[in-house]
Amino acid sequence: MDSFGQPRPEDNQSVVRRMQKKYWKTKQVFIKATGKKEDEHLVASDAELDAKLEVFHSVQETCTELLKIIEKYQLRLNVISEEENELGLFLKFQAE
Repeated sequence: MDSFGQPRPEDNQSVVRRMQKKYWKTKQVFIKATGKKEDEHLVASDAELDAKLEVFHSVQETCTELLKIIEKYQLRLNVISEEENELGLFLKFQAE
């Protein structure tokens, strides 16, 4: 949760990931218990999709972190700019 008590998107993602893991584990246990074979093509397709989703989530998290860093950088640049402006005004006042 953030400082305003709102759930963060990262929290929702972790819940979804946990549910996905539980689903796949349960599915595997059920398949083993029933002795049913999985379709090879379906398993390969699931593995490929899971890999792509994992890459997507990794890129998404990285982009979110970069956005946060850029926002902090912008705020710091604004502070430096304001201080530079104040210094310029001070020097101008002293020169007069």
